[in-house]
Amino acid sequence: NNSLIQINLDEPILIDRAIDLAAHEAYPGHHTFHSSFEQIYAIDSGWVEFTIYPLFSPISLISEGSANFGISVAFPANEKLDFEKQKLYPLAGLDSSLASKFNKVQSIIHKLTYAGNVAAQKYLDGEFSSSEAVDYLVNYNLMSESRAKQRLKFIEKYRSYVINYNVGQDLIKEFINSQGGSTDNPERRWILFRDLLRHPYLADNLQQKINNY
Repeated sequence: NNSLIQINLDEPILIDRAIDLAAHEAYPGHHTFHSSFEQIYAIDSGWVEFTIYPLFSPISLISEGSANFGISVAFPANEKLDFEKQKLYPLAGLDSSLASKFNKVQSIIHKLTYAGNVAAQKYLDGEFSSSEAVDYLVNYNLMSESRAKQRLKFIEKYRSYVINYNVGQDLIKEFINSQGGSTDNPERRWILFRDLLRHPYLADNLQQKINNY
């Protein structure tokens, strides 16, 4: 199967996003997820409903969450950082001795993503003006003003869809870890992740498995 992957270049893309984008959009992310569904359910089973994927649907929480979590499945522990140091930094002409520090900073900033959910909720509920939402993203999500304005456009277009990335990732992580797919058991993690990409689970299904394990 083939997928068309489009990348928005309006804002500079930091070097750590190279692996993230490839894993999230292609393998083992969206391309793998939707190709599996198409083959198993639409082609092999003849279930015509699986030839259409409504973007605003419950499955998107699993789709975006698994695509984000799949990055750590494909590059467990320090493998992502090691690959960046050995391959990507030299290709980009950057000083690889700064990679570890940059990775640590990005990991800390990633914890602020829920501030973006708050900004989206308050803006869509009319509690924030556009300028207040941008200021909030700058102050609490540590975005540049131009990046915050771009993010606000995404929020205006996709609205509550924005929670699928971090809330979805947290759900997938909790599910995989609860079933024994921790970072120190990468083989088990791959098995569970493969199963996840081959079944039309919803959030309730995964939460029940978490609770019953």
